[in-house]
Amino acid sequence: ATWMADDGEEAPPLEVGPKKGSFVFPNGARYDGEYEMKADAEVPEGEEAPKVMIRSGTGVYKLDDNEYEGAWQNDRMHGKGQLKFMKGSLYWGDFVENKFHGEGKYVWNHGAYYMGNWQDNKMHGDGTFVDESGRQWKGRFYNGQGPGLHTLPANKAPAQADPPLPA
Repeated sequence: ATWMADDGEEAPPLEVGPKKGSFVFPNGARYDGEYEMKADAEVPEGEEAPKVMIRSGTGVYKLDDNEYEGAWQNDRMHGKGQLKFMKGSLYWGDFVENKFHGEGKYVWNHGAYYMGNWQDNKMHGDGTFVDESGRQWKGRFYNGQGPGLHTLPANKAPAQADPPLPA
């Protein structure tokens, strides 16, 4: 369908919902997902600013063997997502402005994991750390450290159940 403006000129089609596409960045990274086009910079009145692609919505970003799949806002990981690192570690949970922030689980490539609260990429708040042998520490973490944690016996399930591993 062709839309006509009030003055009889052909108007551009109305955009409905987020745009979807694939992009390859100069560093070789690839993004497949939802995006929007935003002005690159402020320009003097009467001039049109060049537009750039901003990741927004859901999508997958891959660079080397690192991969993020999840929510994006204003070109940043923001919301629920999963981040796989090239050496095998994995985080899934909440992101705020490209950082682990909120509830999440981080699994190191050697098998240890932390499940609980995060703040600014650090274990912070209530959580459980389990080492590769199954020994558990539960309690309140502060700024990545665990003062006052108590140790649970190996092989005893933590109070909070593990979320299922992503496919």
